[in-house]
Amino acid sequence: MTIALFVGRFQPFHVGHLYVIKKILEAHDSVIIVIGSTQEKETSINPFSADERKDMIEIALKEKKIAKCRIVYVPDIHNNKEWVSHLKRYVEPYGMFDIVYTGSELTKRLFKEAGYKVHWISERFNGVSSSEIRLRIAKKMVWEHMVSISVSKYIKSINCDERIKRLSEE
Repeated sequence: MTIALFVGRFQPFHVGHLYVIKKILEAHDSVIIVIGSTQEKETSINPFSADERKDMIEIALKEKKIAKCRIVYVPDIHNNKEWVSHLKRYVEPYGMFDIVYTGSELTKRLFKEAGYKVHWISERFNGVSSSEIRLRIAKKMVWEHMVSISVSKYIKSINCDERIKRLSEE
């Protein structure tokens, strides 16, 4: 059984993330989704709390009937030398992973240096990025098509669209 690790901040969780998870599950038996920077919330680049991000991931996976995923919180320690070991302590109870999927240059480098096989996510799914979604929300532009229907409804239900607008003005 092969287990893949998918590391991200998911601020917010979008259709590109869903696409990557579907592709991972075509090649592996399961995926551990690591929500990083869990101590960060209510800032312009990290507007969602860890629990809100977990909720978004769970409702999007449920909407698309995607199973075989575990979600793990990992707070930052701001120490690149120790970061992979730190992350492993949080992930190990859910299984040992065989490969890491990431779109972060830093994450790629740190896991490669630690001897892990890394699959680099080099392109954005239809140009979608969390940064672009936050920017569109802040500028009152159309963004809903960049996330699943359930995630769009969730973001609005917790008034995070208004939170993002407010945080972008501070």
